[in-house]
Amino acid sequence: MRKKWRVCGILSAAIVTCAVVLVVLGSPVLSKRQAPPPPPRPEEPKSTKITLAAAGDLLMHLQVVYSDYDPKTGTFDFGPVFAPVAPYLKSADYTVANLETRLAGASRGYHGYPLFNTPENLARDVLEAGIDLVATANNHSLDMGWDGIVTTLDNLDAAGLAHVGTSRSEAEKDKPFVVDVRGIRLGFVNYTDSTNGLPLPWGKEFAVNVLDTDAVVAAIQAVRREGADLVVAVLHMGNEYQRFSDEAQRILATHLFVYGADVVAGSHPHVVQPIEKVVVERDGAKRICVAAYSLGNFISAQDWRYSDSGIVMYLDIEKSAAGTFIRGVRYLPVWVQTGYAGGRERYRVLPIHPAMDPVTDIPITPKHRARMTQVWEELSAHLENISADILPYKPNAAKAATFF
Repeated sequence: MRKKWRVCGILSAAIVTCAVVLVVLGSPVLSKRQAPPPPPRPEEPKSTKITLAAAGDLLMHLQVVYSDYDPKTGTFDFGPVFAPVAPYLKSADYTVANLETRLAGASRGYHGYPLFNTPENLARDVLEAGIDLVATANNHSLDMGWDGIVTTLDNLDAAGLAHVGTSRSEAEKDKPFVVDVRGIRLGFVNYTDSTNGLPLPWGKEFAVNVLDTDAVVAAIQAVRREGADLVVAVLHMGNEYQRFSDEAQRILATHLFVYGADVVAGSHPHVVQPIEKVVVERDGAKRICVAAYSLGNFISAQDWRYSDSGIVMYLDIEKSAAGTFIRGVRYLPVWVQTGYAGGRERYRVLPIHPAMDPVTDIPITPKHRARMTQVWEELSAHLENISADILPYKPNAAKAATFF
């Protein structure tokens, strides 16, 4: 009998133990410990979108320089020259233009063609108008010699206007120019194929970035190593007053695209040349790049047809986990209005679009209206390429932070 109770006791204990185990195993706490739920899936990184704008030549002839000179105070104010187009420059997240003059100071005298020198106030006024970066390597880089290069860069720095293309030292030349624009790192290089026959200062060959294919490629790769997501090559080259790019421009642009550039923004011809999208293979993948071989004149006193106008090119850029890409290309024609106000000839850069009525303090005459219409017609016919998504600027975009 004692043995029987012992067996029963053992069986009862076993039953109780199993029950406890079952209860514990069924416990939500232990279930979670043994089989935790899968971790939440990480959110897909959001894309970043910006607009980069590129304008043409700031070609400061003396007529333009003195159009807003105040003889009573002896000061120059270029703000009114750019006021009509300023909202359209500021609508972009970052804007670059070609500075085709020097800011070498009053002691050198102010000059137009062929040896340009402009009051340093120009740096302040173009910055206030919405231009963030100026390219300084062009055929007028040495107009005021070595001292002119140094003083120009000093004046740009004093105004807070970024620059690329000429240098005060070897170290400055070798430092890659990369700027972070709302999370997208843009790299810029600037080279010229001419200094109008003026030699580089002896022992200071670093002063001007003279166009050499290998040098440009090395500079592009340097800004890539510096972390640039997208690279813009501002090139001063081509034939003056030729409305179409030549073979040398196209071959060079394609070569630079293969080796890391994404955009070529051209200057020097003083007329607009068509924009092209160029597809190259890079790092085992196809890449769509943009070649704007010549953006034309932004401001000048060249008042004849085709040279009295230019464009601002807008690039819609997107960065995501897949990379950084150009998603769209837009262009806004600009035209230099000349007329009399306050007893003096004035110059104003006007945005041109059928849906726009530019705000200018110079009366718009019937002759002006006719030329504005002509500028729109000739440049839209020259540039528009719907199949390549190269399209006119949207007039209401100046009120928005981006064109998307």
